[in-house]
Amino acid sequence: MSDAEKPHKDLLAEALRILGNQYDANADFNAYFDGDEPISCPSALPDVGAYQYERSKALFWLDREAYDDERTAWENDTHQARHKEVIELIRAQASEAPFQDLLAAVERGRVVPFVGAGMSKPMGMPLWGEALGELLGRLPGADAVGISALIGAGKYVAAAQALVEHDAVQTSNFVRTKYRVQKIKLGGPMGLLPRIAKGCVITTNFDDAIEQTYRGVGVEFHAYMHGTQEHNFFPRLVRGDRCLLKLHGDADDPATHILTQAQYAAGYGNPYDFHKPLPKALRQVFVSQSLLFLGCGLDQDWTLELFEKAKQADEYAIPNHYAILPAPEGEQAKQKKATRLLTLNIQPLWYPAGQHEFAARYLQLMVDVTERRVSYNG
Repeated sequence: MSDAEKPHKDLLAEALRILGNQYDANADFNAYFDGDEPISCPSALPDVGAYQYERSKALFWLDREAYDDERTAWENDTHQARHKEVIELIRAQASEAPFQDLLAAVERGRVVPFVGAGMSKPMGMPLWGEALGELLGRLPGADAVGISALIGAGKYVAAAQALVEHDAVQTSNFVRTKYRVQKIKLGGPMGLLPRIAKGCVITTNFDDAIEQTYRGVGVEFHAYMHGTQEHNFFPRLVRGDRCLLKLHGDADDPATHILTQAQYAAGYGNPYDFHKPLPKALRQVFVSQSLLFLGCGLDQDWTLELFEKAKQADEYAIPNHYAILPAPEGEQAKQKKATRLLTLNIQPLWYPAGQHEFAARYLQLMVDVTERRVSYNG
């Protein structure tokens, strides 16, 4: 080979390597397409049997456009099949129109996730009731019977108040150490947030799973508010920049924690004072964007009380909001909860009680529709 021919040979080898990698990247489709008998070609040599070629490889190298068309059709069918159960669930509860409105809000960049403890649960973080129960078990001198009753009734603020009054140092240390996500795997429902939310994110969680999730895809928040401590939050919120509002504070900074009745009164007012930063921020989002509640039970919820106060003022046109929720047991309980939510323009999207994996499946359907991998026509 001449020196002049060598660069051309190297270039050809590199092109073949790149194309080979492209073929190998579609291993699932290739295996599906190769399910039939391989292509056989008779040999011109009498002692050599027929040549056999994998169908996918033959199509890839001989007709790239046809290969891509077949792969796209297969991917569409595969994605549609993956979402069939969720789509049927949406239809069964006659929620096609609200879900389409939610998809439109995502595409316009108007959705603000409101993230509860249920979203961090798959990462090893406890639900708030579980955490309070664990802390109570570490404080042998506390009123176990009384505090357990408060936890069981869902009165978590009152339970936290009692625990702080018993031992404020241990309670603060527990929050700081318990809600530290050392290392997370990107994925699951939390991993989908950066693909549906381009602006503000609100959470009741102490942990930093949201920050780590966004950082893992190369995105940082421009401003944040931890409890009542805000860092350039409101100007960035109004501009639509990426902002993080951690309502209960950050685990690493006890000065930001809002746990007790006294801290709630100081942070929110009693009754709610919309001149204070936290109520002001929540009202701003409630009247201007579409909240999507994730991992939140929305039972005996102070957030709903605040939104009720904001709506009762009748000063704003409230947009539609959405909540992906486990259905309460019994149709009457479900109707009662739906009525309260709908009063606040919150459209519930139910899933079967206890099957919390449906939260991720709803989100994945939203992502695949808005990123044009599947079609959804209600």
